[in-house]
Amino acid sequence: MREDMHVHSTFSDGRHTVEANAETAAERGLRRLGCVDHVRADTSWVPDFARHVRRVAGCMPVTLEVGVETKLLDARGRLDLPPARDLTGVEAIYVADHQVPWKDGVLQPREVRRRLQLGRLDRADVIEMLVVATRDAMRRHERVVLAHLFSVLPKCRIHEDEVPLDLVDELARTAAATGAEIEIDERWRCPSHRVAGRFALAGVPIRASTDSHRRETIGRYEYVSEVFGQLPDGGVQPGKGTVRHAA
Repeated sequence: MREDMHVHSTFSDGRHTVEANAETAAERGLRRLGCVDHVRADTSWVPDFARHVRRVAGCMPVTLEVGVETKLLDARGRLDLPPARDLTGVEAIYVADHQVPWKDGVLQPREVRRRLQLGRLDRADVIEMLVVATRDAMRRHERVVLAHLFSVLPKCRIHEDEVPLDLVDELARTAAATGAEIEIDERWRCPSHRVAGRFALAGVPIRASTDSHRRETIGRYEYVSEVFGQLPDGGVQPGKGTVRHAA
């Protein structure tokens, strides 16, 4: 647990700067820190963000990685990302399921709950659509990290245990084939060891993340430690990342 691969800064909605986050990581003995901030298609500051992280990394005893977090836009796996030319220097694209991807867009959790109550949606269809979108995002994009996988399901009042293991295995196989990774997220407390274990057995690198928005929680784990402790022996690989600018 010498890494925290998902920490936000003042470049998006974090409370502290990249410098402050890196200093905290060094104070707590971390070896790797993922500098990850939220982006949309019209975000213009990503090149400045990447350059800034590299400058900070040059004077820190912690390896820093440049990452961006983006949302699924539909069931085809499209992402709310800036143009590829603006992603130069980005080492990881965190794909998040803050909404439920649907055929021609997304559904908010509140709307999903309403339709489920009215019998206009089936729980299995919601799960399958989320899995298909996540799978296709890995196929469409490089350097993907699955961020807090299935975190949207409880918002829809669907339990992660309702996701069939054959669908979990499909995601794990796709991640292994495309070089994607997955995080265990402290803030959202997901995925469970039931899901993470299938990725571990498929040889997918697993990252430890707090998803911190303030420096006080960087590297502080309870849920993540519990899940890692339940993963199959020999099935876990450390997140491979890209080692750059390590002091």
